[in-house]
Amino acid sequence: MSIGCGERSSEARICPEGARYVEKILAGPPRTAIMACEGGCIKGEVARVAANILAYQLERDAAVRICLGDAVTGDSGFLELIKQAPKTIVIEGCFLHCGTTIMKTRLPGFDPVVVEAIRLYRFDRDKYFEIFDMPRAEIEQYAKQVADYVQQTYFQGKSVEGAVLPPCCGGSTSFQ
Repeated sequence: MSIGCGERSSEARICPEGARYVEKILAGPPRTAIMACEGGCIKGEVARVAANILAYQLERDAAVRICLGDAVTGDSGFLELIKQAPKTIVIEGCFLHCGTTIMKTRLPGFDPVVVEAIRLYRFDRDKYFEIFDMPRAEIEQYAKQVADYVQQTYFQGKSVEGAVLPPCCGGSTSFQ
């Protein structure tokens, strides 16, 4: 059992646990890559949790969860998972599309399916911003709504009528 966190050399930045995960996934057929913006507010947390629910529970055999940080700055293989994926879905917390924009710094031609999670649920934006302000059960409820929408739309090919709300943040009006 390893309890260390790996070693960094001047040649490569490798997370040993991530590299083992990538190796296991690459041994099978290509999977849809699932990323999230990983933002530090409620919206980013809902996106992150939704990506985890989707990749680790709902579509475990068809999807792979991408570590955004490693895919952009590391060499553990997450970038290769994206390159081999039949498609990449980025669950963005809001209209800023930070996860997609960050990924484009390493992979300029990156063209994922983008889902703005905030367009799938509503919460009191005057009351909540910080992750620990909102009850965990509520975060998970919203994340499950987002994960269910992505599963039904992009894995099952169903049309989920009325699921997408109009833009609420003054940002993008596009939604895939």
